[in-house]
Amino acid sequence: MILKLVFIPLIYRSGIGFFLSLSLSLLLGKKVISWLKEKEMIDYFRLYSPSRHKSKRGTPSGGGVLILLCLGVTFFLLGDTSNRYIYLVLFTVFCLGLVGLVDDIIKKLRKSSRGLSTKIKLALQSGVCFAVVFLIYCIYPEVSTRVEIPFTSLQIELGLIYFVLVVCIILGSSNAVNISDGLDGLAAGCMIAPAATFIAISFIQQDFHLSTFVNGIYFLEMRELAFFWCTLLGAILGFLKYNRYPAAMFMGGVGSESLGGALGISAVLLKKELLLLIIGGVFVVEALSVGLQIISFRLTGKRVFKMAPIHHHFELSGLEESQIVSRFWIASFLFSTVAFLSIIFPAIHNLLAGLKR
Repeated sequence: MILKLVFIPLIYRSGIGFFLSLSLSLLLGKKVISWLKEKEMIDYFRLYSPSRHKSKRGTPSGGGVLILLCLGVTFFLLGDTSNRYIYLVLFTVFCLGLVGLVDDIIKKLRKSSRGLSTKIKLALQSGVCFAVVFLIYCIYPEVSTRVEIPFTSLQIELGLIYFVLVVCIILGSSNAVNISDGLDGLAAGCMIAPAATFIAISFIQQDFHLSTFVNGIYFLEMRELAFFWCTLLGAILGFLKYNRYPAAMFMGGVGSESLGGALGISAVLLKKELLLLIIGGVFVVEALSVGLQIISFRLTGKRVFKMAPIHHHFELSGLEESQIVSRFWIASFLFSTVAFLSIIFPAIHNLLAGLKR
């Protein structure tokens, strides 16, 4: 770190990181919007979108660069550069963000909503995921290949299959958030509760007494992940000021794909791989709605939803955009609450059992 604050307790340094990132995001937001307009990085109407979205055409897109900029600057100033695990997280986030940026630039050049082809995009994302797996396998061999089953004390040893799961988790979470980025403030707002959950999990697992209390894994080096998520949360909240309805800018692939990658790699390092399905429940539902729509149409010629992903289905059902977004935010909060309860459930159970004695 440039500012020598390593002696400050983690919770205070994380708080400083949060407010610094939030402040930078709020201060730089208008400048980023102007820069995106100058570079003609704007949104184009997607063919498979409700007709009301035509009014959004011309809105600056690619605002995810604001999130990554605030994250990068804050970590450069306050982050613990001696922590090797955080570099794995930053590598994942920024590389997937780069893939999203390339996609956004191609849309600009084509003056269309069509960016990278699906095959090329998946190939680039998969390349990042396999690089992450290589780093984990070769440089971080102490990472366990066991997977925890939520709400139980069971663990399953997967061996080398675990690394296939890692690729699927990061690739799936990155694209799930990207799919969800279809309404003003939807994806960014639905990231708040998962971010808070990962902050809580990171603080618990880096503390011996707290991790023991919840029968969790004590992993001191995960402390910097708490700082990372506090910083990222600040950047997201600042960005949301300009992204909420009516949006002054969209995050684009550079934002959604990097945020999804952050969810995936964090779940892997914190050993919450399966719990991510609950933490990111809204994103999972959005992705499943697309998959179900495609499968149903190809097999039966009929659509399950009026339009996929499911937030467009609700739009065509008559709900206002702001209503859909607010309800998805609430759903995200509920999913994350259930996920957090699954972590502290063993502690509550043991506490109640002790009281009965």
